[in-house]
Amino acid sequence: MGNLKDKYLSKGDIKTIEEYKKAIDENDIIVTCMGLYNHGKSTFLNTLIGDYENKTFKAADVRETTKNKSIKHGNLTIVDTPGLNAQKNDDKRVMDAVKESDINLFVHNVNTGAFVASEVEFFHNVKKHWKNPKQFIERTIFVLSKIDEANSMDDVKNTHIEMAKQINEVFKVKPNIIAVSAKDYAEGKIENEQELIDEGNVDTLLTSITTLSESLSKELQETKKARLSNMYESLLKRLSGNLKEKKLELNKLKNEKLHFDRSLKKDLNRIENTLKNKYKQLEEI
Repeated sequence: MGNLKDKYLSKGDIKTIEEYKKAIDENDIIVTCMGLYNHGKSTFLNTLIGDYENKTFKAADVRETTKNKSIKHGNLTIVDTPGLNAQKNDDKRVMDAVKESDINLFVHNVNTGAFVASEVEFFHNVKKHWKNPKQFIERTIFVLSKIDEANSMDDVKNTHIEMAKQINEVFKVKPNIIAVSAKDYAEGKIENEQELIDEGNVDTLLTSITTLSESLSKELQETKKARLSNMYESLLKRLSGNLKEKKLELNKLKNEKLHFDRSLKKDLNRIENTLKNKYKQLEEI
């Protein structure tokens, strides 16, 4: 069986199947982070996993994240995605990642105020192309980042209200929005300052992820099983297509062989007749 698996499935196929099976058995949760470029995604994710030196997810002025990157953290698989609308096909990469996700984190920088046009456009694309758009919102926590840079907490509160209004206009659902400061939280952890930790509010977000995953546990397990089932179905279709191609190739070879056999038989008969005529001519001399 192992030989057959290696023969007909790629290493990528085998790895994906094993990951899907493991996610079901160990109840792993895939958390996918998305947002516009330079909105603090990478710094926020580093803080989320306790990397206060920002080494895991690249946080820089230049565009570092050009493809999806995943890190295992406890029972969470954290996935960082390219910035939305930064380059061609980035939105598609994000959308593909979300399709494989259990819980989504949508990071928005408080300094830009409410959602900008490209973010709202992404929401509309989700609504347009998603099988169940409401599911996207139910599984998404909107992270209002960098609140330490806001002019005042009133600005944070007003931005929070505007974001909720924009999301409700698209999906007709009240969203879960949590304001955080990765910077304050990291400093609080490093310096053991509880006040900074509380102001950073990252613990609230972590609790929200746990609560959401627990409330959706049955649904998430069904989603994981469906992913594995769809994977098998896709592989079967591909293998069936390959089998059909092989059969066509075999039939083609059979036809070519039949044509060759007929042609060879004809040539042999012609040669045999020629030889007979030559022998006959020799006998007459």
